[in-house]
Amino acid sequence: MKSTRLVISAMLAIASSGALAQSSVTLYGILSEGIAWSNNDGGHSSVKMVTGPNQNNRIGFRINEDLGSGMHAVGVLENGFDITSGKLQQGGRMFGRQAYVGLSNDQWGTVTLGRQYDMFWDYFTPISSAAATNGLADHPGDADNLIGSWRYSSAVKYVSPTIQGINAEAMYAFSNTAGQFSVNRAFGGGMGYDHGPLKIAAAYVELDQPGTLNPSGAVSDDFQGASFLTFRTSPLNNQIGTAKQRNAGIGGRYDFGNGFRVNALIDTLRYMYRDGTSFRIDNYDTSINYNITPSLVFGAAYVYSSGKYGGLDANPHWHTAAISLDYFLSKRTDVFIFDDFQKASGPHAVAAIYLDSPSSTGSQNMVVVGMRHKF
Repeated sequence: MKSTRLVISAMLAIASSGALAQSSVTLYGILSEGIAWSNNDGGHSSVKMVTGPNQNNRIGFRINEDLGSGMHAVGVLENGFDITSGKLQQGGRMFGRQAYVGLSNDQWGTVTLGRQYDMFWDYFTPISSAAATNGLADHPGDADNLIGSWRYSSAVKYVSPTIQGINAEAMYAFSNTAGQFSVNRAFGGGMGYDHGPLKIAAAYVELDQPGTLNPSGAVSDDFQGASFLTFRTSPLNNQIGTAKQRNAGIGGRYDFGNGFRVNALIDTLRYMYRDGTSFRIDNYDTSINYNITPSLVFGAAYVYSSGKYGGLDANPHWHTAAISLDYFLSKRTDVFIFDDFQKASGPHAVAAIYLDSPSSTGSQNMVVVGMRHKF
């Protein structure tokens, strides 16, 4: 892709000139790849190579220019790619993971505009089971976006300064189409406390008519997603999409010292579909991390998810469990193994671990061995 090479070359040149101008332009990235075994991947057992099994692959540029008097120009361009094939991810977008620019003030906070994450990602992903166990133990369908199934285009976001460990965030993502102000827009807010051993946070996000009905809006093809991203359409007709989605949650972490950390998260997600049906799912997420040695980290997690449909008699349930070992060869390079298991029961309950096709039975088990390098 000639255009891709030209853009990357231009950004490297900017990074070089920025350093001479005493601006901060940082090149960073993650390379992660694994080999996975699944007992039921769309009806068959499988052994396959998977991209980004513990953190998605990326290359990015982080920009920070000191404008004086505590003011900074900031920006991020972050590309996501499939290391297995070399293809772009996020629907083929050049900088599909993040692309924003803004102003930051030491006293008043930061305002950014562009393609960005929401409060659930910022506050809850670091304490979720998937992060704790270094794997793919997402909540069913990644309905709360903790794995990062979608981002928000055309978004303006405010992040307050941190004062005595407390900060807050707010975001609004535009529909970006005349005459369709509320068709595929999103907004949300959150607040967190992070000081010493304790981290707690609460957040709320709402999406109005997300998906491809208005592809220019806040979330589009990435919201529709792959087969393992369930609940995006009506349980009665998969051609009828979501009219409204509301996510609310609260969670926290406590570090007991000696490398032992406990995480807990509760969130509730509500879908209203365009045919009048609805769906609610509540996730109860608990996990631990323990440094067996400074280089070897053990993780374990359990998530109970309870669902209830409106418009039909169905109350599905999910049990998701995970364990992992992560060994750091250096500060930048680690090797890992994890085992994710999910059991689903009840009408319309599907076992579908992230990156796997839905199981043809009520359960799915996935074991991954891999390697990650950060730069």
